[in-house]
Amino acid sequence: MSDDRTVTGTGAPPEVRRASHVTDDSDVFIDLCANALSETGLHHVAQYRWGVFGYSADILDRLPEAQGGGFGGPGGKEQDTRRERFVRLGRQLHYVLGRMDHVLRSVDSGKLIRSVLQVGDGAVFHYYFRADDCLTGVSLGADTVDAGDRAMAELVGAFRREIGLPSMNPGSFDSESSLPVVERTPLAVAKEPHRVVDGDWGTTEPELLDHCVASVSPDALHYAGYDAPGTGRLSADVFNDPQLSRFFGGSLTRDERRTRYTELGERLHYVVARLNQSLRAVMPGRLSRVVLDVEEGALFYVDRPEDHFLLGVTLDQSQVARADRRMNDLVHLVSATGAERGAEPDGNR
Repeated sequence: MSDDRTVTGTGAPPEVRRASHVTDDSDVFIDLCANALSETGLHHVAQYRWGVFGYSADILDRLPEAQGGGFGGPGGKEQDTRRERFVRLGRQLHYVLGRMDHVLRSVDSGKLIRSVLQVGDGAVFHYYFRADDCLTGVSLGADTVDAGDRAMAELVGAFRREIGLPSMNPGSFDSESSLPVVERTPLAVAKEPHRVVDGDWGTTEPELLDHCVASVSPDALHYAGYDAPGTGRLSADVFNDPQLSRFFGGSLTRDERRTRYTELGERLHYVVARLNQSLRAVMPGRLSRVVLDVEEGALFYVDRPEDHFLLGVTLDQSQVARADRRMNDLVHLVSATGAERGAEPDGNR
């Protein structure tokens, strides 16, 4: 990046870089980025407009050399190469996730505002703070991912306040501690989850489906599915529950949403395979979890053995954090019970 200039201060400050077209008018935003970094959370953040790099801040030099598969350690030519890889990754994500944004419009839940890509022991975050402007962040280390994600959400909130825009509540971190208590009335009786079984699952089907059924509810995760390409698909949802009627006043029926989430899962499975190739040169490990947070809810994808995957959905933006935790519980439950073992047609065992 020969057209960039490096800004260095005193007292081991963050490494700040800006492209030559960025003026001093951006200093307030650069400072916000630098202040969002910490050794226990966010380690790198970069800004892009229309996919063009503007500026970045990182504390890679402060990290232990072994952290994140060797992405820490003192500065030098090798560290500069890593920074350039992070910047290129942000450009790639702008393109790939921009296309995914158009695909997500099929479920009528608004624009993509936040993406979390968990790779090995770290994660990459891609947040939009307005239509054509985004921030890409990196946390290196399994114990820094949640803090890094929340730091990105707070940073986007700070950006939007600075330019006079209201909060988008990415990740629902602003509302997770103040969710309203759902009061059921006699006219709003809970309905049993809707179940779908496609394909040949042999004798393993009930346990996996029971886990999906147990994971969905009107106040968190609204859809949970397990997909084994070439074998079949299981899913459970609470779309029929009266509490969710407010999400079906548009053009999509409940069955249409079910069909489109199935299609989205298959599309995302393909996108994850592509992203694994892009991420391999930048982050050690394999892409195992994806969160796509839209203006109205979120979609959760988790990679499973044998090219299978779990898919979860919440329709309510205020419940994204709670639904994410419920999705993690489902993953642990599936793993702990061994429900996936032998999830193949009887004839293939």
